[in-house]
Amino acid sequence: MVSIIYLLIIIIIIVILIKFKVDISLVLFSGSILVGFLFHSGVKNFFVTLVNSIKSPDTLSLVATVILVIYFGALLAKRGDLSRMVSALRVLINDNRVSMVVPSSIMGLLPMPGGALISAPMLEEGSKGFQLNPAEKTFLNFWFRHLWEYCWPLYPGLIVASTILKLPIFVLSRFQFPLTLVAILAGLLFGLKKIKFKAGIEKTKKLSSLIHLFHSTWHISLIIIFVIAFKINVLYVMIGVSLLVSVLTKFNKKEWKEVVKESFQYKTILLLFSVMFFKAILLNSGAIASLTKVFTPQGPSLWLLLFFAPFLVGFLTGVNHAYVGVAFPILLPFFLSGGVNLAYIMFSYASGFAGVLLSPVHLCLVLTKQYFKADFSPIYKLLIPPVIFVWLFAFLMFIIYK
Repeated sequence: MVSIIYLLIIIIIIVILIKFKVDISLVLFSGSILVGFLFHSGVKNFFVTLVNSIKSPDTLSLVATVILVIYFGALLAKRGDLSRMVSALRVLINDNRVSMVVPSSIMGLLPMPGGALISAPMLEEGSKGFQLNPAEKTFLNFWFRHLWEYCWPLYPGLIVASTILKLPIFVLSRFQFPLTLVAILAGLLFGLKKIKFKAGIEKTKKLSSLIHLFHSTWHISLIIIFVIAFKINVLYVMIGVSLLVSVLTKFNKKEWKEVVKESFQYKTILLLFSVMFFKAILLNSGAIASLTKVFTPQGPSLWLLLFFAPFLVGFLTGVNHAYVGVAFPILLPFFLSGGVNLAYIMFSYASGFAGVLLSPVHLCLVLTKQYFKADFSPIYKLLIPPVIFVWLFAFLMFIIYK
C-alpha cells in the first residue's frame, strides 16, 4: 500500500509541474528522480538505468524514427508536394464542403508542430461563400487536422506507444483505425452536415489533377504500403523513403539547411529520452509491479485509472506523445496482463487524445483560434460533442473487446 501512496505522490507532483508549464522533459526526469528516491533504487542503480535507457536500441530507434518523420514532413512542405496534393484533391472532390477541409486533413498526415496553422489560410479561402463564423472555421480546421493520430504510423504518440509496449506499430494502427473512421464521421455530422452543399470544379480538369495527385503522394503511398501491408519496421521505411526523396530533390544549400534545422527539434528529442528513462526506472524500481496488487484487471477502479491517467496528462500538456510517455509506462502491467490487451491500450490512447483535443494549451488549437480570431467558449461548444462521440465509441470497443 505504501508503494501506491508513493506512486500517487509522483503522479500528483507530475501533474502540478505540468500545470505550472514546466517543460515536459524536465517533468519526466524529475518524476524519475522521485521514483528512484522513493523506491530506494540507489544512486548507482539510478545512473546505470539512465545510461542504459539512453543507449538502448529501442530508445535510439525511437529518436531516429521521430527525427526522420519530422525531416520527411519538412522536406515535402519545402518541395511544395503538400500544396500540390491539396490543389489536386480540391478539383477531384465534387463537394466544396469536403474540399474546404481537405487541406486540414492532408496536413494531418504529416506531424509537424502547429501544422494546423499551415492549412488555416487554405480553409479560409475554401470557406468563402459559406458564411462561417470564426469558431466554426477554427473547429473545422482543428478537427480535420487531427483525424489520423489514432492510427497513422508516422505520429510520435503511436511510435512511442509501440516502443514502450514492444508491439509492432502496424498492430496498433490496424486496431485503432476504426477510431479514425469515427472521427471522420463525427466531423461530417457535427461540422459539415449543417453547411449547405456546393458543387466543386468542373470535371474537365480532373484527369490532370489525378496525375498531379499521384506525383505529390507517391512517397506517402510507399510508406503506407511498406509499413501497413508489408509490416516493415517504420524506421527502415523512413530511412529508405527519405533517402529516395532527398536524392530526387534539387534544393540549394540554404533550402537544405532549413530542412535539416527544422528536423532536429531538441525539445522533442529530450522528451523521447526522458520518456524511455521514466519507463525504465519505473520498471527497474518495482514501482510498476506494485500497481497490480491494488487494481484488479477487471475492476471499475482500473477502468478509471485507464481513463484518467492519460486524459489528465493529455489535457494538461496538449501533446499526444506526452500522455503516452507519462501514462503508458504506469499502465504497462495492465496492458500486458495475460498477453497484449489491445482493448485497454486503445481505450487509454483514445482517452488521452480526448484530453489533448480539449486542452487549452494545444498548440494547433491556440494557433488556429488566434488566426481566425475566435473565442474559446463557442469553440468548445462545437468541439466537446464530437470528442465525446469518438470517446464513447472507444469505450464501446473497450467493453466489447476487453
